[in-house]
Amino acid sequence: MRTLALTLTVTLGLTSALQGRDSLSFQGPDISGKWFITAFVETEGHTGDSVFPVTFSVLSDTHVWASTTHRTRGFCYDVDVVLEKTSRPGTYTASRGKTHMDVEELPAKDHLVFYCEGPFEAGRFRTAKLLSRNPDVNPEALEAFKKFVQRKGFSLEDVFTPEQTESCKPESD
Repeated sequence: MRTLALTLTVTLGLTSALQGRDSLSFQGPDISGKWFITAFVETEGHTGDSVFPVTFSVLSDTHVWASTTHRTRGFCYDVDVVLEKTSRPGTYTASRGKTHMDVEELPAKDHLVFYCEGPFEAGRFRTAKLLSRNPDVNPEALEAFKKFVQRKGFSLEDVFTPEQTESCKPESD
């Protein structure tokens, strides 16, 4: 359950990253569609060796729907989340305002980095993700992401480049 909760929070962070391209409106062709997590770092440790694409749909000027899949203990779970923009540009909330996400657009085309923090079990979590329209790792974007995570106090040794997986298949006994 801990991993599922963290995945839900990660999904929330991904939604905010997409919204960061235009912090005052969710309108525009660059928000909706499929995005890939090409690198990440988090305080709670890795949630798995592979990640699944995230699909985003604009619901209104203030809400975006994010949908992804997560595999925990051999089972596949669909995760759907709605994020709300705040009055502060580039910042979004979820979980009734408990989870906050800040977004930064990178110089590499179609790449975003986001920083997300919020409550988790007995403490707090922090995570940073590199998002791309393409599942391949872009060296320029990865270098910018590494500079970002260093500024946020993460160790470069903890940056992880996950395997991209299109669909989730439950493990068989």
